[in-house]
Amino acid sequence: MLSLSRGSFCLLALLTLAALVLRFWRLGDMPLFGDEAFYLLLIKRPELAYFDHPAGIAWLLRLSTALGGNGEWGVRWLSALLSVACVPLVYSVGRRYVSAAGGWVAAVALAFGANYVIAGRIVYPDSLQLFLLLVNLLALSPVLDGAATLRQYTFFGLTLALLLNVKLTSGFYLAALVLYVVVWRRDLLRQRGMWLAAGLVALGLLPLIVWNATHEWAVVGWAIYQGQGFGLPSVGWWRSSRHAIAYVSPPLALLSALALLGLPQVIGPATAARNRLRLLWLAAALLLLPVLFSSANSPRNLDLGLAVLLPLVGWSWDLNPTPAAVRDGRGSLLRAGYWGLAGLALVAVALYGVGTAVALTGPTPLPQSVATPGIVNDAAGWPEFARQFNPPPDRLVFAVDYSIAGQVRHYTGLPAYSSAGQFRLWGVPDFKDATVLHLNFVPPDLVGRQLRADFEVVSGPQAWRYTYPGGTKVVYVWQAEGRRVPVGQFLDDLDYLTLAREAGAFSGQHAVFGE
Repeated sequence: MLSLSRGSFCLLALLTLAALVLRFWRLGDMPLFGDEAFYLLLIKRPELAYFDHPAGIAWLLRLSTALGGNGEWGVRWLSALLSVACVPLVYSVGRRYVSAAGGWVAAVALAFGANYVIAGRIVYPDSLQLFLLLVNLLALSPVLDGAATLRQYTFFGLTLALLLNVKLTSGFYLAALVLYVVVWRRDLLRQRGMWLAAGLVALGLLPLIVWNATHEWAVVGWAIYQGQGFGLPSVGWWRSSRHAIAYVSPPLALLSALALLGLPQVIGPATAARNRLRLLWLAAALLLLPVLFSSANSPRNLDLGLAVLLPLVGWSWDLNPTPAAVRDGRGSLLRAGYWGLAGLALVAVALYGVGTAVALTGPTPLPQSVATPGIVNDAAGWPEFARQFNPPPDRLVFAVDYSIAGQVRHYTGLPAYSSAGQFRLWGVPDFKDATVLHLNFVPPDLVGRQLRADFEVVSGPQAWRYTYPGGTKVVYVWQAEGRRVPVGQFLDDLDYLTLAREAGAFSGQHAVFGE
């Protein structure tokens, strides 16, 4: 356990309290965002894994709703609490692996960072994934020191096994650990406890492997497809970089750049301090680079790697021989400039975080993440929609966007379907007529043209407009009669990614959310 002075304890408590306020203030006001509603569908069909996710998010929501109910607050509270817990956890990781300064920088960044506020207020797998990653890094610390007990090895293995069942990107962290041990810490392979941990990790992977083996390796295929940018053209390195910086906020991107200045510190003879820095650098690289180079343009997937990178802002200036500039006195000025810039960045990070939390509940002049308008628009109006929506009972309700299907099911109680992979695995019933719903992520005219090719009679779309403080959404509704193509072809024709490819629209709203 880390010992804290009274002042440090009070400061950490204040940061944790600030994170709590930013996550829980009016947490249940906004209707469910699309991914949240879709994940709720998973808990009604318990499986070992799902088409594009391991089962961790379903476990989280099952517990959250069992204790808090099915309303917006009940869906979100546990994920928000885990996000808050990441603040003291990342401080502990930073202090153990880098320095106390690195721990403070990371704690402030995770408490206030706009991207972490979003992930804490909207139920994604990310908060659970980050929580388990930080717990696992803390569990790894005594292992690296060579002082771990059998119980500590067991805890390390169990937390890593759980982490791998939350999100596929956790595999990059596992790869970093394996590479680190092989390159720098082969002595750990002689520890029986390490092999016990490895066995637990292998057992933890069994649910994902068994489910895949019985479902034609759907998760693996989806991961490869996703890594190729969903088969869509790349939006370009420069555009992706600007998009990522805007999502995480420029001041948080600046902090990440400051961390990169410490990369030369890993060069030199192996020492305990240098080896810990090497582990964090390797983990950050393997978690960040696949996202940066993917044409899927999903900046939300950067959150995990940034949390590992940010403690490295506190890298030691003394691990390597100091340059002449440091020896002749200019080093103190460099350090002062470095920490002055870091301090200003942290103040700006806090402004963005407060602005993002407020923007998710209403308009604000404060700076905020570029994702908030899209999130608010996506969530706006679903309770009102449920009161207005009354389709003929003999018609299939079909949503072009998979997330709408989840929102329709949650707020209306009506079965709704999509062409997304998970719905195909569950099965889409045969039908003749359909009520088709769509937002504007791809042009409605394109959807209407495809419907007219697949049905004998198509009317609409009607444009139903809904508002929420700070956002407005339009739901387009078609009535389609007399399907004249097989169900499988209809699903292919109305597949969101296929339509987005045709429209060149993937760099729009969904990419902002990291979907």
